[in-house]
Amino acid sequence: MNDRTLWAVTFGVIFTVLLIAAPVSCANRSSPEPSEDVTQEVEEAAKAIRDYSIEQRDEALRQGREALDNIDSWIRSFRGRISKQWDEMEPEARSQARETLKALQRQRSETARRLDELRTSSAEAWDEVKRGFIRSYEDLQRSFERAGEKY
Repeated sequence: MNDRTLWAVTFGVIFTVLLIAAPVSCANRSSPEPSEDVTQEVEEAAKAIRDYSIEQRDEALRQGREALDNIDSWIRSFRGRISKQWDEMEPEARSQARETLKALQRQRSETARRLDELRTSSAEAWDEVKRGFIRSYEDLQRSFERAGEKY
């Protein structure tokens, strides 16, 4: 095996391990509430997106996709937390948990729609569309914080 082949195999193994480990680590979060680090990242991402011009659309979209990835991770974690508590929950609490999950998923869909609008917006509409995405994302983050307080 020459040096190039060895390097390629090593890189492939490391990449595969990282590819497998990342989703597993996200799925094993014990709380749907954003940690202080994640909350800070969210605030920084929202601020960065707020400051992007139309010429920086690609970077704004990348930040927005990362934000949606965080949302998806929070939803999976929240769903797992509810599942663990399900047997001990009263029927009314189950109903509320189910409705909370539906509401979070609807808000997530709205945020994804707003991100798509960022992708397709004209230069004239950029600032307005950008504000709509940030508002939607921040509303969703607050909803998660409230849900985390309940469950």
